[in-house]
Amino acid sequence: MRGRHSKSARIGTWETAGAVAAGGATPARAHRSTTLREQPVQRIALDLGGMQFSPEGLLAWLIGILGVAACIAPRLPRGWLWFSLLAAAAALTAVYDAVALWLIRKECAPVLLLPEKGLRGREGQTMQISLALSGSGQRRQHGEVRVAMMPATQATEDAIRVASEPQRLRLEQSASVERGGAPARGAYIRLWPFTVEVALLQRGLWPGPRLGIERGSHLRIWRLRQWFDFPAQLRIDADLRAGREAILRSPVYRALVAAQQTPWTGHGRDFERLREYQAGDNYAEIAWKSTARRGVPVTRLFQWEQKQEIYYVIDQSRASAVLLDSAPVPEGGVQQTRTPRRLLDVYVEAALVGATVALELGDEFGLVAYADEPKSWLRAGSGQSQFHQFRDRLLNIQSLPTTADYESLFSEIRVRLRRRAYLLLLADLTERSVLDSLRRGVGLVRTSHALLMTSILPAHARPAFSEDEELHTDQEVYAALAREKENQRLGALARQLQQLNVQLRYVPPEMFLRTAVEGYLEGKREQRL
Repeated sequence: MRGRHSKSARIGTWETAGAVAAGGATPARAHRSTTLREQPVQRIALDLGGMQFSPEGLLAWLIGILGVAACIAPRLPRGWLWFSLLAAAAALTAVYDAVALWLIRKECAPVLLLPEKGLRGREGQTMQISLALSGSGQRRQHGEVRVAMMPATQATEDAIRVASEPQRLRLEQSASVERGGAPARGAYIRLWPFTVEVALLQRGLWPGPRLGIERGSHLRIWRLRQWFDFPAQLRIDADLRAGREAILRSPVYRALVAAQQTPWTGHGRDFERLREYQAGDNYAEIAWKSTARRGVPVTRLFQWEQKQEIYYVIDQSRASAVLLDSAPVPEGGVQQTRTPRRLLDVYVEAALVGATVALELGDEFGLVAYADEPKSWLRAGSGQSQFHQFRDRLLNIQSLPTTADYESLFSEIRVRLRRRAYLLLLADLTERSVLDSLRRGVGLVRTSHALLMTSILPAHARPAFSEDEELHTDQEVYAALAREKENQRLGALARQLQQLNVQLRYVPPEMFLRTAVEGYLEGKREQRL
């Protein structure tokens, strides 16, 4: 049997009404209840997703006893009469127990005690979800209820992992009740709160988990199971703590953001004013039209740009789905594991950390995501609202089964971005199949925009014969030579692009984020725009 049931209500504070676990209340639970009363929460009723009414083991024993009695009845005088009375009593007992359980199926409804920030956490974090069983005070509640949480869909199984075991809640009467307004006939609502721990494994916006409730009948003959779906979605953001710590240790970041005053290098592009020519001025800075009107040499003065447009160009083609080695992430002394990290996850983390740095520097930052063509655009802007839009665009970004087309990408950028901007390309630029498209595309924007490309150096392209490398067999020597050959090919590509005033850097995965963000900071300090 299945049914649907949904409702929601908002409360400011509430009082617990006797949530006693199997072993009784503990000081820790009492402290948590006090904390929940002090925090403003939103109480949302869960939606009934399914129901199952099934027998317990005692019913099998009753049927077995009736079977034995049926075997003995023919040998006894009036045995069938006694058997009929016994069977009728057992049937009436089973029916009564089933009806009693069915009538109280709606008396204990689960509610989600949603905090102000909602169901939200970070990758690798263990989040505690607060729930409660609510019941009206019109009928006395008793017995035990088992509650357990599980992923709602098959896709959610890769995003979350329930860390808590199924819990037993003992429903008991309590003098502490929550009175809302002027209750009619002394009616009140009782709450039995409990907490479930969920490990967050993968970023994204996912359906909320599913709560299962199991309740036995009074005589333990029948069992009722109900499944409830969360009306609120679970948001898992990328964990930026490690990336921020790496950037905070960067001397380039400290020079630009912290209180240190360092001289700017390079040549600014924002026109400031005109003045008469002085010895040592560059001839390229002479304003020839003004010189002709005034009859004396006049020089243009420029100032450094304090606000720049930065666009993070993220590859979401099939190459971004390559898996990297995953490592356990410590959280509160407990080792929690994420899902295997992909190249796209590294790109997203680098772009988010870079956006926080641009926000601190006052630059305008935007986003371009591409595969065989540009898929997502976010115009450059500044402020917290722009960062929230930036983060939301990257929340559910996924790899696509197509090959990157850089000629189409840079053609679209050339048309849509009229103002000179700093393009930070985060992609895998090691495949031979995309190099021709990359060269043609770079030629379209190299004069109108400043371009910095950062790519992960694969394991098969590392420099050979390093100091910590020991080779023992001929196969290991040949493999090292092959890695060296591939590394030389990538180095030659970087030098070719350098001649076009385009920077291309190949770095190991652990250095990708810091290298990408430091490249943006160095370009800002050198005024590459």
